[in-house]
Amino acid sequence: MALPVSGAWAAEAPMAAGANAATAAPPDATQVATLVEQLHADRFDVRSRAAERLEKLADDPSWQPALAETLQQVLLRAETPFEVRALCEPLLLRLPPPAERAAGPLDEKEIDKLLLQADAETYGLRVGAAARLAWLAHGNPPAAFAVAQKLKRRLADPELSSEARRRLTRVWSAARVAWLTSDPATWPAPTATSQQIDQWLATLASPTADRLAKEAAERELVDLAAYESETPKLRSVVERHLADPALDSETQHQLERIHEFTRPGMAAEIWIEHSHRTVQYLLVDVPQHPDEAPRATHFDRVDDSGAHCVSGNSLAAGDYPVGVAIPPTLNAQGVPREGLMFHLVNLPTARRRLLYEYQHLKTDEDERLIQLSQRTVDWMLRRKTVLSEREIAMLRQLDAGVVSRFAGPYLLAVDDQPMGAGDESPIGARASRHAMLCLLLAEYGTHEAVPGLADAARRGRLLQPSDDVPYHVAWLAALSIAQRDPWPEVDDWLASLVPSSEPLTARGLPRPELGATAAAMLLDRNGATPGEFGLVELAGQVRGFGIPASRFQTPQHRREVLDWWKRQQERRKAAGA
Repeated sequence: MALPVSGAWAAEAPMAAGANAATAAPPDATQVATLVEQLHADRFDVRSRAAERLEKLADDPSWQPALAETLQQVLLRAETPFEVRALCEPLLLRLPPPAERAAGPLDEKEIDKLLLQADAETYGLRVGAAARLAWLAHGNPPAAFAVAQKLKRRLADPELSSEARRRLTRVWSAARVAWLTSDPATWPAPTATSQQIDQWLATLASPTADRLAKEAAERELVDLAAYESETPKLRSVVERHLADPALDSETQHQLERIHEFTRPGMAAEIWIEHSHRTVQYLLVDVPQHPDEAPRATHFDRVDDSGAHCVSGNSLAAGDYPVGVAIPPTLNAQGVPREGLMFHLVNLPTARRRLLYEYQHLKTDEDERLIQLSQRTVDWMLRRKTVLSEREIAMLRQLDAGVVSRFAGPYLLAVDDQPMGAGDESPIGARASRHAMLCLLLAEYGTHEAVPGLADAARRGRLLQPSDDVPYHVAWLAALSIAQRDPWPEVDDWLASLVPSSEPLTARGLPRPELGATAAAMLLDRNGATPGEFGLVELAGQVRGFGIPASRFQTPQHRREVLDWWKRQQERRKAAGA
């Protein structure tokens, strides 16, 4: 509720209440509302001091809930002036989200009023009306449906300004998603007849219909397809129009798009070097011939767990998982392409496809990669089978943090195996599968992989070093990551390894040791010279890991490093005290 503001007292009273928020009375939404009202007071000093006080309250956790609730209500009032909105919106972004409201009764008169205000002369009123429409639709399926339907018709109005059209299109999209994510059993029954469908399709096919009319017709047809009960009727009418031999190519393309929404389909995403490059929509059991491709892309079966490929240009015929990353099997020359992966999505209904287009494709790409990576490694762990060479190579295309957290559980759950005959490795003619994963982590992983790598090394989860693979790759990868991506406690971790005399190689004399190499890294990180502690670097024994592979000249030198580290810790503790 808006509170009256008058004179200096109104400016000072809430300030006194907030001057020492930690010791004042419990937060009061009324005091917050008074401060917000002062943001559009006549006097500049009142406005500036209110803004300053709100800034301070935003940093006080005890005031944040009341402040967030009040600011949200202010921003959801269409009448809030632009100047106040410009001050309140950044503040609200700094606060925890306000508590979710319970869905209230649908007020269609308010929605109609807001639709008119969304194109009002006053900028603040237009922005506020759009914000409230979006708020009404959020978490309230009946309101979401009403807002989406009314906005759909409002967007077809040629008198709507371009600015309002852009803003309301965003609100319509959000309301449509809120409607589509709700339970279809709660949706109002569709009212479109075959004659109405014919009229919409005729509008799409008409060479004289304007762009707004065509867009409105397409929205109506696609929304109707979201009702599974209406799909057969819609498909029948569309197919009748598609059978017209007089259709021009543009009209045929528009009708075929509507037809796709009435058929079970799937999406094949193509990712290259951590970036989603394109998506190909496919109809189930309908061969599709991409331009200049040597073969048709044809999946004859798909569900939420798997898909069967009959033919393809980057995937060989066979069964593939759905919802996780897939490495390619072929390119034009029949050789797998590096840096490329696929993601198959089951889209059996128009509703699923619309939600995919709205939610999945409009989510931040980095976040989508994290989600895809997590689903993929979870699937790999559930299988509990050794990764293929192509799958290990594909891990480089996933999120590094997700892969790093996956490595330890995987190495413990799945037994190691040699690589196939003829497979080359930078660390030996025939490295093991786990060794290849460790190599990938050494170059690409984050420090989150280190605990799992160290645990796998201690438990002997990799094939023992041999003449073919003469390295303890798990330890080398862990040390390499510590060098490349150190974490706050890395010095303590390195120090814990210093007592170990375990060799890092299986051949060659003298051999670099785990503890000596960790000691060299620890000393270097803390400004000491490893050579002064009897450490000798054996650079020729271990290449490519970026670490000072080292050995102590005598056992006494190891003890000297441990004593030095103990003194370092004592000095730091004293300095901190």
